[in-house]
Amino acid sequence: MQFIPTKTGLAVTAALLASFSVSSNEPIEIISVLGARLPVSVAQLGASVSVIERAQIENSGAINVADLLRSQAGVHISQDGVKGAQTQLRLRGSEANHVLVLVDGVEINDLNDGAVNFAHLNLANVQRIEILRGPQSALWGSGAVGGVINISTRSGKNGYAGGGEAEWGQNASQRLAASLRGGTDQINFALAASHFSTDGENISRQGDERDGTRNNELSASLNWQVGDENEIKAQYRHLDFFNQFDGTDFVTGLPADADSFTHGQQGSGKLEWHYRPVGSDWSQAVGMHYSRNQSENFTPGFDAQSAYDVTEVDSDKQRWFWQNSLNYAPGSQASLVFEHVSESFEQVGQAAPWGDPNQQQDNDSQSAVADLVHRLGRDVSINASLRYDDNDLFDDAMTYRLGLSYQLLSSLSLFVSQGKAIKNPTFIERFGYTPTSFIGNPDLEPEQSVSTELGARLQLPGGWQSSLSVYQAELEDEINGYYFDPALGGPTAINIEGESERRGLEWQVSGRFYDLQLAFNYNYLDAREGEGELATPEVRRARHGADLTLNYVFMDDMANLYLQANYQGTREDDFFPPPTYARTRVDLGAVTVINATFNYRWDQHWQLTVRAENLFDEEYEEVLGYRRQGRTAYLGASYQF
Repeated sequence: MQFIPTKTGLAVTAALLASFSVSSNEPIEIISVLGARLPVSVAQLGASVSVIERAQIENSGAINVADLLRSQAGVHISQDGVKGAQTQLRLRGSEANHVLVLVDGVEINDLNDGAVNFAHLNLANVQRIEILRGPQSALWGSGAVGGVINISTRSGKNGYAGGGEAEWGQNASQRLAASLRGGTDQINFALAASHFSTDGENISRQGDERDGTRNNELSASLNWQVGDENEIKAQYRHLDFFNQFDGTDFVTGLPADADSFTHGQQGSGKLEWHYRPVGSDWSQAVGMHYSRNQSENFTPGFDAQSAYDVTEVDSDKQRWFWQNSLNYAPGSQASLVFEHVSESFEQVGQAAPWGDPNQQQDNDSQSAVADLVHRLGRDVSINASLRYDDNDLFDDAMTYRLGLSYQLLSSLSLFVSQGKAIKNPTFIERFGYTPTSFIGNPDLEPEQSVSTELGARLQLPGGWQSSLSVYQAELEDEINGYYFDPALGGPTAINIEGESERRGLEWQVSGRFYDLQLAFNYNYLDAREGEGELATPEVRRARHGADLTLNYVFMDDMANLYLQANYQGTREDDFFPPPTYARTRVDLGAVTVINATFNYRWDQHWQLTVRAENLFDEEYEEVLGYRRQGRTAYLGASYQF
């Protein structure tokens, strides 16, 4: 199948087929950049991996990464209302700060709370998204408890390519994007810019104040092949965002209209040198990764002398690494990595008689990582990773991952893995201070998780494919981010005694029936905080979830209709009702949300798009009191050369 009679059309078609189905019984090899310290075939990994390619991104019409990842197995997303509002992603029942997120291999998790606000991750310049589930601290460090997500941006190649797109929608929404990519055999570059803004809708259950957002992003990358043995890689991404949010009604304990807003900036980048002698199986890489998060929160002032109380948070992280790798046999590789990480955190705010938020903190760590992928004959592969962390603030830690993949039949492979991961307490959890809302606890210990997974991958007749994974994880020293301490006179964070359990099942099936491409997954999750009779379900994670994605191609391959249906079962959330503000649980009802996109390719350059989010205008909340956006329609056009 080909959308348009050009080389570009063939490339898009190939990527689409790779993400949904295959045209024969022979499986297409999918390469993982997260499963080992060098790229490796997914078939060799004892882990569950999903890959989303550019063609599916374009067909979906989605604006940001969270909109797209809702259709992936094991993913739970909670958004505080409309676009631009705080958007958290959880994998396999983990916490939001237990998922490590990389952009072109650079960690972008905010050091303040350890998580990533997915509301500000745009798709305009994204080429590929990979999700590696399960504990991965041995490979990627603290925070990779539930899994790792890598977002790869579009890169240059021989010749020149690029284009622009524009989209307008309800609530004064507009999206603009432009890109230029090009190069030669020796050097290539990529430049991209995007803008999204909307007046939004009212978040709270009461009032009529709209909560809007604005998001501007710039990115650039350069790859330079210096001779036959050396390569220089450089990349930088800058984001500037603004979003409005509501306050709290101290009578009801629920969100209420307020003239509050956040203005922030994020930056991430890397500079790497890769060296591989001609004819050698040995290679090495040296590099520095950098990320920074800055934000200013403006809330109405406590007294008439100041219109706003302003709290500023600024954090940055530098990672230096030296990696030596050896491809010592077909399908076998080993890597030894040394890393140095430096973190800093600063909070500036208005001091009050009951406390002072102003502070500076920092942390350094040194790590050694050993990683092995070894093929035992034609049908069996093992992968093993081991990391040792020497940390300034916490006890030294050892994490590991062991996996085995076995090709039982030509169409059936089995895999099993076990791993240990850690999550160090965040700066906010240890030192954060917000009057009447939170007081940090500097005595917190790192969280530790041991997880086991068993899975199967099956190639079915006609190019259909399916996978099944079951897993169980025990989380020790889980951090409860809201514990009312009578001695402090306010809420703080504590380590929960005992072990918290997560167990679940993920089933996925995908394929093609004539011109209809289909992908379906079902998730079961039982995630609990604490153990024994005191255990309670983890908040904002549904026990049952399902997703169905349909892509129908018609009109001689010039048009396609993309439908995404996401079902979330009943979830629980915390509620702190006045006057006691004692922690209670409430149910958030089950809901099915459907998004639809129609694309028409006018010729090899032009494309028109019509799409609708929340097509049937469902009223629902993913966070208690914060209403999600109703039905919203968009119209757009794009030009590519």
